[in-house]
Amino acid sequence: MLHLSIPAPATTAHRRVLRRVGLMIGLGTALLAAPAPAPAQSSDPNQLRAAIVFNVLRFVEFPAQTGSTIAFCVAPDAAEGDALRAFSGRRAGTRAVAVRTVRGGAYAGCDVVYLASADSDQIDRASARGRLVIGNGRNFIDNGGTVGLVQSGGQVRFQLNLKAASQNQLAISSRLIRLAARVRR
Repeated sequence: MLHLSIPAPATTAHRRVLRRVGLMIGLGTALLAAPAPAPAQSSDPNQLRAAIVFNVLRFVEFPAQTGSTIAFCVAPDAAEGDALRAFSGRRAGTRAVAVRTVRGGAYAGCDVVYLASADSDQIDRASARGRLVIGNGRNFIDNGGTVGLVQSGGQVRFQLNLKAASQNQLAISSRLIRLAARVRR
């Protein structure tokens, strides 16, 4: 004997569930279609760090993005300096990146400061409203830096300090937060 089932009319609850499923599918599709961080494919740790830093810039919102340029300042002792300077003129989102070397802690006018490695005093001097402070080492974010790069074997990963980002009035994309090796809140 053949049984046929006739679907019941959609109730308000069913419609809400279907609408939510549709929204979730739409959001998932939008996230998949959004540009992901470009892969950093190099065996040179300095180039890997520079590529990660450049990708991080694409997922940070500065408080006053009225200018068309991101002033990216590099400490003179940063081994990654040459690799970072190679990104000068490229775009991170809607803004061009202008890389320059700073000496003696002259960070005025910098949107981003890259410190090779630093203690908490150096990080405090570099930190300011609207400024992203990036550096190397497992303790960098614990010392107050916003983004810390850590090498483990042949891999370079990044860590985030959301409290430092908030204090400097920076907004970090949730997509970037999900990719971080460690997040300090």
